[in-house]
Amino acid sequence: MDSLAAQGVRFDDALAQVPITLPSHIVILSGTYPMWNGVHDFTARPLRPDVGLIAQAFERHGYATAAFVSAFVLDSSWGLKRGFGTYDDRFDPRQFETRNPGNIRRRGDETVAHLLAWFHHQEARGADTGPFFVWLHLYDPHSPYDPPEPFHTRYAGHLYDGEVAYADSQLGRVFDDLRKAGLYDRALIVLLSDHGESLGEHGEDEHGFFAYRSTLRVPLIIKPPRGAATPQPRAVHTPVGAIDVAPTLLDLVHLRDPLSRQFQGRSLASLVLGQSEAREGAVYSETYYPHDSFGWSGLRALSTARYEYIDAPRRELYDVAQDPAEKRNLYTERTAEAAALRDQLLGIERRYTNADAASSSAASLPPETVEKLKSLGYLAYSAPVSTGSEQDLPDPKDRIETFKSILRAEDLASAGRFERSDALLDALRPTEPKLYLIPFMQGENAAKEHRWADSERELLACLKLNPAFDQAVMGLARADLAQHKFDEARAWLDLAASQNPHNFLAYHGLGVVAQAQGRNDEARRDFEKAIEEKPDYAPSQQELGVVLVEMRDYQEALKPLHRALDLGERTPVLLNYLGTAYADTGQSRSAIQSYREALSLKPDYTAARLNLAFAYQKTGNSARARREFGILCSQDRALCEQYRKSFQ
Repeated sequence: MDSLAAQGVRFDDALAQVPITLPSHIVILSGTYPMWNGVHDFTARPLRPDVGLIAQAFERHGYATAAFVSAFVLDSSWGLKRGFGTYDDRFDPRQFETRNPGNIRRRGDETVAHLLAWFHHQEARGADTGPFFVWLHLYDPHSPYDPPEPFHTRYAGHLYDGEVAYADSQLGRVFDDLRKAGLYDRALIVLLSDHGESLGEHGEDEHGFFAYRSTLRVPLIIKPPRGAATPQPRAVHTPVGAIDVAPTLLDLVHLRDPLSRQFQGRSLASLVLGQSEAREGAVYSETYYPHDSFGWSGLRALSTARYEYIDAPRRELYDVAQDPAEKRNLYTERTAEAAALRDQLLGIERRYTNADAASSSAASLPPETVEKLKSLGYLAYSAPVSTGSEQDLPDPKDRIETFKSILRAEDLASAGRFERSDALLDALRPTEPKLYLIPFMQGENAAKEHRWADSERELLACLKLNPAFDQAVMGLARADLAQHKFDEARAWLDLAASQNPHNFLAYHGLGVVAQAQGRNDEARRDFEKAIEEKPDYAPSQQELGVVLVEMRDYQEALKPLHRALDLGERTPVLLNYLGTAYADTGQSRSAIQSYREALSLKPDYTAARLNLAFAYQKTGNSARARREFGILCSQDRALCEQYRKSFQ
């Protein structure tokens, strides 16, 4: 990163518009404010279809476009895929069974490996492939900080720094490949972060809760192609925003595209090219995480080179030129400056607030959804009541200890210490009766211990407080599936799909329900829909193959079963059904190999053992057939008696 900065322009006072991963990336990719695009935090609905992304502009102008992301919080189901010919967001499916979606991730080396494979494929196609636009997202500098060696040892005691150094090493791999291909000097490279990390400043350990510069200020480096009319590498000290990146990109590559009409930031191209001097400006930022997740006041901020104003129930003003750590609140001393900045902030909000965005991201569900909930027998359900103006809500500064207790409870749950986690949450309930995260976390804790009735009770309590929280809806579906309450599970999954039509996990769940109830045609459609939304989710590929085998469409079943194998899925069920598809398409040797592999993973898998015995019999190897059947008889007496005549 230091090398990149030495070759380009470093913006020394770049600020995120939201210190939270998903909404910040939407700002970066769309060039729009959260109050316009409708995504304020990670509890929002997916991005509206009418919000354009920068990749669409490049795609329209003939660029090959690709994205490689390292965390599920940027999964394509949130609407980020538009414009990307390749959107690589493949995660180990086992993580979905054990982790909250917000914690599903992959290390940078895996993401970079996927990017380099794509890049080498582009190279192999030859020079006629044209230009490319690639977004690489690295997630490693996020809690819990656990960099791989040698960074873990080298940065012992400073593991966050170790994560940053590890991410830097992965960028080195990308830059080295670009150099080997002779493209590094010709490439326009933009490096930035979506937010900072507080690391204990103002009492916040991570990010998202407050709107101080410790989490808003981010690196922003732009290296233009060599040969462009650029001055010597330098730093620009005037405040700029992440919202300025998209218009800058289009200007630097001289693209005229309708997307530019959407932009609400300003192009920094003239600064990068040295064609103008930096002009003073004010940068808007916000966090509605305290409001949307906890019911406390949201925070909005306006930053200049001299001041940062924070609009909160107890307003704040800092002279960041003299007090960069923002330790001394000057609001009561400099009321005129604070009032002027507040007027500017409100002016930005008035100009860019989108009524459609506000209604689509509201925390209430449509009437038909409420009726679905009631039809399940949950008659106590009620939509939340508005709590009045932001000024009437608690100031996040007064709730920081509660917030830290929530994070501590989450850490305890991640470590499997559910009783300690629940005790901490129980202690918070009397003082925070409207905090929906408390019953949600306790419902998740109960689910991990397979206490399904307790899980249902807590998740329903969560939904009563926040009926739009899709993670609680999906949690209820999982609880009902685990108890074989298929009709109830199906209703919750229908709700989840109605809340987010790109929710591949909801479609996968609906397929599982239909499969369990013997509705194979319906299961096939559901799994196909899940695959349409997420082609690289191996469990959906496997289950589609299983359903097709059950429907005796053996030739067609081979495609998803092979795809699941290619994606790294290797379960006994997959291998058994693959064996059956082989056997019924005349590939006996491959069938035997698949059955044997299934049994190597699960020796007591009697269905695979019986299928292997029949496969040997079909090839004329009666001795091996009887031997396998004998093993079956020692494992399952009823199945043995049912098929004994076939092997006499």
